[in-house]
Amino acid sequence: MPGAPVIASRFPCRPWPAVRAAAPWLLGLLCLALARPAAAQATSPEVLKAEVVYRVLMFVNWPADREQPGRSLQLCTVGEGRMDGALQVLAGRSIRQLTVDVRHGVRAEQLAGCHLLYLPAPQPALRAALAELPVLVVSDAATMLDQGAMLNLQVEDGRIVFDVELDAARRVGLVVSTKLLRLARFVRHQVSAP
Repeated sequence: MPGAPVIASRFPCRPWPAVRAAAPWLLGLLCLALARPAAAQATSPEVLKAEVVYRVLMFVNWPADREQPGRSLQLCTVGEGRMDGALQVLAGRSIRQLTVDVRHGVRAEQLAGCHLLYLPAPQPALRAALAELPVLVVSDAATMLDQGAMLNLQVEDGRIVFDVELDAARRVGLVVSTKLLRLARFVRHQVSAP
């Protein structure tokens, strides 16, 4: 092209032979270095379960008086269990207009303030107190759906799955979205005869 400027360079356009030969090796080393932090941050089942709990909360509605703007969404535990630390990470996050607050070591007389109660094992003494309260009871113990839990988290084939006891949730005034129910591994619901 006439009149186009010519740019001269002291360096050849082709990479040096040694650099070109080492490029695949350097690329592999870079990929290994980038993958290493991800492997070092292996996530525990408890942290994954806590994340599932957080996502589930987005698809559960409590009675209107429990979801007033400015209130916190109370996640409660009964003691120092393996999930307590993982659930604590959820503190400060938002669900709709509510901010998540985590309370540990709640007693039966404090359950009325809870939106969600995590039970690591059956608690027969709390079952009567929970019968009329709009509290989503969550567990990861295998038989807890029979012991009052409404949501049961399990590890299956390396992933977190959950089962829902829909009738128990509805009895206490909780509305569970059909979007959540479609994701559940199992939904226990008694179909009433017409």
